[in-house]
Amino acid sequence: MSFSISFLDEPLIHVFDDPTTPAAVGRIMISDWDETFISSLHLWSKRDYEAQWRHAIASLLSGNEKAALIVEYLGPEAKHLRWWPMYRIEDTVYFQEQILFFDQLEEPFLLEKAFSFVGERKTISEDGQRISEWTVGLRDVGEFARLLST
Repeated sequence: MSFSISFLDEPLIHVFDDPTTPAAVGRIMISDWDETFISSLHLWSKRDYEAQWRHAIASLLSGNEKAALIVEYLGPEAKHLRWWPMYRIEDTVYFQEQILFFDQLEEPFLLEKAFSFVGERKTISEDGQRISEWTVGLRDVGEFARLLST
């Protein structure tokens, strides 16, 4: 499979030795590249993250040009969230890993409007550096979505 995002079948962990806040280890795979991530379960459960991922993928497949897979959400009072914006250009989906800092937004972050906070796709940073991104065919994202629905 050329694209997937899921939690690993591993015991929950406690980041920063905080026994009150469990976290889950996940993995995103894009083409021949993969990365693990840690999702705090302070506010959201694994099911909450998975529902958000299904929603983001469905949004992209229904024709929207931008969506994002949230991998760490601590609530609106937090300073940031971690996500993977997805940019659909024709039959290709471009992924970039980003941290969205709430204090840099022109308006308060609202989960209901999360995709409106996905900026335009940039390939060069303000410092002139190439921004890392990964690509996969839209068809591959659709195949993963079909697997999720079965």
